[in-house]
Amino acid sequence: MSLLILVAVLMLALASITLKKTVPAMIAFASMMFLLGIYYFVLDEKLLGLLQIFVYTGGIVVLMLFGITVIGDTFPEAKARPWAIVSSIAVGAALMYLVTMMLPTMQTLTPHTSNQAQAFTEHYADFVLIFALIGVSLLYGTMKMVRFLRGKQHG
Repeated sequence: MSLLILVAVLMLALASITLKKTVPAMIAFASMMFLLGIYYFVLDEKLLGLLQIFVYTGGIVVLMLFGITVIGDTFPEAKARPWAIVSSIAVGAALMYLVTMMLPTMQTLTPHTSNQAQAFTEHYADFVLIFALIGVSLLYGTMKMVRFLRGKQHG
């Protein structure tokens, strides 16, 4: 059952990034996030499943719907920018390197510790850099999109 859910999640993820129209892509994204929440329920992680469904499927999809109202129903044409591709790959590689450096810390945590809150607070500082890099990259992407959209409105 869980393998079937993961295959469906992967197919929806691929659909959400390959579809040309934003509305079907957003529906595929929302379905993917909802299925991930169901998968967490299958893993007996009810709180994580609820957060996945309410925060990501609910909140993030509403933000994406707002973006669709600003952009329109098709993605804007983008110019080929090799430096953007290289910088995206570099940021992704840096994040993957940091995650692999944190693997020993992640492996020391048992999945069902008696005091999960204490385990979280003890190891949260180990992941602050990764959280900060992800947040900065999301903020940078948002600023670039706003700049692009402003140029599209005035041009």
